Amino acid sequence: MNEMIKRRKDEGFTLIELMIVIAVIGILAVVLVPRVGSIKTAAKSAGIDTNSRLVQAYVQSRISAWASDPTTFDQGAIAADIKAGLTSADQAKNPFTGGTDIKDKINSDTLAVTDAIQIIDATDTPTGEGAIAVLIPTSPSATSSIIIQGLNQSATVYSSVTLTP
Repeated sequence: MNEMIKRRKDEGFTLIELMIVIAVIGILAVVLVPRVGSIKTAAKSAGIDTNSRLVQAYVQSRISAWASDPTTFDQGAIAADIKAGLTSADQAKNPFTGGTDIKDKINSDTLAVTDAIQIIDATDTPTGEGAIAVLIPTSPSATSSIIIQGLNQSATVYSSVTLTP
């Protein structure tokens, strides 16, 4: 009898045991695979929020200085200041495309869908999934607002913040 039990253990798994393991793996796959996509999207949305806060913090720290000095409170100077201030070693990265470019359309850069940050006129439309758009009024004044928009994976506005001096 001992020999028979020993021999069965040496032979491996039974067909029923293998079927149960395969069924459990199948059930786990059906439950977990759809969640992976939503987790990735949520992480990319968090990247948009992070980039938006980075731009918002910079603009918030500079907007009063721009408003108090009429020589620097014009659209081109503000755009150039934002671009220069946000270009660094730890710059924003577009969570959908991986792009790190900061484009200033006001001072003649051409926008691309891979841009991380796009500085545009308030009358323009931002483009590209995951980009952060900084909309500067054509004729800034002491009461003008600068709008910061985050674009989602459909390139539509995901979040928007309005800053006033």
